[in-house]
Parts: sequence; C-alpha cells; structure tokens
Amino acid sequence: MKRIVSLRALVALLAALAMALAVAALYLVPPSPPAVKSEETILALDTWQVEWKDVVIPVHSQGLVRARHELPLSLEVSGRVQDVSPLLADGGRVTAGEVLLKLDPEPFALDVTAQQNAVHAARLHLEETRARARVSGSAKRSSALGRFEPQLDEANSRLASARAGLRQAQRNQEQTELVAPISGRLKAVQVMAGQQIQAGSILARLYQEDQVEVRLPVRDEWLALLGIMPGDEGTLEPVNVTLRGRFAGRDGQWSGRVVRREGGLNKNRMMHLIVQVTNSEDGLPLEPGVLVQAELRGAPTKNVAVLPRAAQAGENAVWVLDEDKRLRRQSVAILHHDDDSLYLHDGVTASSRVVLAGDLQLLEGMRIDPRPPASGLADRSATETAL
Repeated sequence: MKRIVSLRALVALLAALAMALAVAALYLVPPSPPAVKSEETILALDTWQVEWKDVVIPVHSQGLVRARHELPLSLEVSGRVQDVSPLLADGGRVTAGEVLLKLDPEPFALDVTAQQNAVHAARLHLEETRARARVSGSAKRSSALGRFEPQLDEANSRLASARAGLRQAQRNQEQTELVAPISGRLKAVQVMAGQQIQAGSILARLYQEDQVEVRLPVRDEWLALLGIMPGDEGTLEPVNVTLRGRFAGRDGQWSGRVVRREGGLNKNRMMHLIVQVTNSEDGLPLEPGVLVQAELRGAPTKNVAVLPRAAQAGENAVWVLDEDKRLRRQSVAILHHDDDSLYLHDGVTASSRVVLAGDLQLLEGMRIDPRPPASGLADRSATETAL
C-alpha cells in the first residue's frame, strides 16, 4: 500500500515538474511574431506640363448698369397742373419735343397783361417828363435838377424795368409746358393733374435707352494686364468687354467698350472703368439696375505659364514632381489668378510637371502616381489660352 502511494506521489511530482518546465520555456523563448509585409501607399494625382507662351489674361469684375444720360425734369415756374400726358408715368417712353404736362395758363396770361400795362405807364411817364423839361426851359438852367436830368434818368429806368418785367412774364408763360428734352424712358414720376407744384421741384426722371453704362471696379495692378496706360486714353479702346447677366427672366450677353477711366484709387486700391453698351433693337436690351458680370480682355501678356487653379499649394507655391516622382514644394511668382486659372511669370520651367492637388494635404517627398489631367480641364485651358 505504501508503495502505491509513493508511486502516485512520484508521478504527480514529475507532472508538476514538466508543467513548470513548459511554462518556463514559454517565458524564456517567446514565439516570434508573424512577418508583416510593408507596402507604401501611392496616391494617383493629375499632373500638368508647364508651357510658356504669350497669353491674353482675362480680368473679371461686376457692376450695376446705369443710364448714360439721366435728366431730372422740372419747371422754372410754380402753378397748378392742368393737363398730364398719358405717357407721363413710370416706364413711359417719350420722344424729344413731346409735351408731357401743362400748367393752368390763366395766371401767367394775367401777369403778361399786367406787365404790358406797366410798360405803357412807364412810357407815358417818360413822355410827360420830357414835355415838362421842354416847357420849363431846362436847357438854360445851371443845375442838373433844373435841367431835368435825374427826372429823365428815373423815367428811362422805369421804362427799362417795365420792359424787363414783361419779358420775364412772357418767359414764364412759355415755361408752363413740360417738354421732353431727349427721347427715352421715364421713371420716378411724382406729379398728377390738379397738383400744385413749386418751381424747381423734380417731377420725373428721363433716361436714354439706346446707350447704358456700367461702372466696373478693377485693381490697380490689373491695368497692366489689360494694356491700359494711365494718361493714354488710346489704350482703352482695344480692351474687349463681355457682360453677362439675367434680366426679364432671361440670361443675356452683351458686348461693351471701355470709354473712360475714373482717376484716383480708393482705400482698397481699386479704381473704376466705365464701360458703355449700345442696345440693339433686336435682342434682349440692357436696362439700368441690372447686375452684370464682366470679363475684360486686353493685349497679350508675354511669357506666361497658365496652370489650373488646383495647382496652387499655398500662397505662392505649387507642387512639382522630381525625377523619382516625389513631391517638391516650389515657390513661384503669381502674376494673376481667377476661379479657374493661375498665371505665373516665374518659378517653374518648361520641363516642370505640376501636381493638381487642389485642397489635399500632402507631404514633402511623398511619392505619387502621376496621371494626365481630365479631358475637360485640358480642353478648357486650351480654349482660354487661345482666346
């Protein structure tokens, strides 16, 4: 019996020892981790081949259309409105010389009659003064008063004043009609029949429809892009202007020309070009108050590289590819930019391949998979350069 117990104890001891040795082996010789393959993630991005050429750089602006000529209509006399033309209303079209309004003529006719009577009385007074001077023998008197000189001067002045009053009354009588000075369209009409109006009050505004103007703000440095030289008005004529806007529920496009430049700069370093548009009888007219987007094109700028706007990587930098297809940040000199394109005049060469990263956050030295740009982007850039 004792031998059986001893044997069982020996077996248990050996099993415990084997287990201890196995645990110790696990700690002393840990299993090797599985091998992990290291793969570099390569991002595919569009690239652009730089090309230097002479380019017409478009400049974009916007402004409100206004009438070239707008006249306030008023009368020089006060009175009561008797007749009003049906055309004297907001939006009414009138022709030059057309009578738009008449005042009650009776007060003015009465004034003319009164002034004519004053002229006759002054003339009679002058004749009486001359007669008294002859009867009194004034030519032999020593004093000026005795010779009737001041009396005659007063009589002549009275007659001149009466004649001036008559001319003024006749002029006032002629001003009782409001006549359209030019052909155009009316707005801001503020008069009706029976109304008592005061001299000089603005009754309506009349503007021409055949020609309108747009005041376009442009930056100081844009003048060089358009080929405009301050002081040389001849450099304004070659600038082509295309206006686009929406009016009367329709999209329209109009051609204009720069007719003058306003002098001086405002606090934002901006000045204004005045563009004139001639409305044709056929087609959508351009009327005051319409907001238009303007594209101005001047003389070509020499030696410019045009890139898509997605090439910009920071304020004055782009991403370029080196020989190993890795990214390098390149500082550039940006001449101009708009929503679609970036115009450079230094910083890259004709052999440079620019990466169109857009807003992606990339790292210096990152390897990429270059691919050609989308066909639409390339076609648009070629079209803009040709224009």
